[in-house]
Amino acid sequence: MQLSLLAELDVLAERLKYEAFKEANPWVMPALLQMVYKLHAQGHTHYGIAALVEVLRYQHATTNDPTSEFKFNNNYRAFMAREIMQENPIFEGFFSTRKSVADLSEDY
Repeated sequence: MQLSLLAELDVLAERLKYEAFKEANPWVMPALLQMVYKLHAQGHTHYGIAALVEVLRYQHATTNDPTSEFKFNNNYRAFMAREIMQENPIFEGFFSTRKSVADLSEDY
């Protein structure tokens, strides 16, 4: 797929924001992966990344200072789902995906 320069810059900007979020919140991906492993072990072959993100938001809200600046941008869900499936082949197809800016990124 050939992208315009502006589209390529948008992809890069989203990717950089996602990487910065992961760096600032290193607990997020391991927490998501732990939930996926648990679901998979219980026999689930498919689940929604949005549901898992909402669980993390809830857990963070109930265990941290309410003035915390933690923000979980929904735009990161596509990157996270793809990253989990790519880095853990056992979970290939665990999340349904739609065409996304995350598809246009080199790593996911």
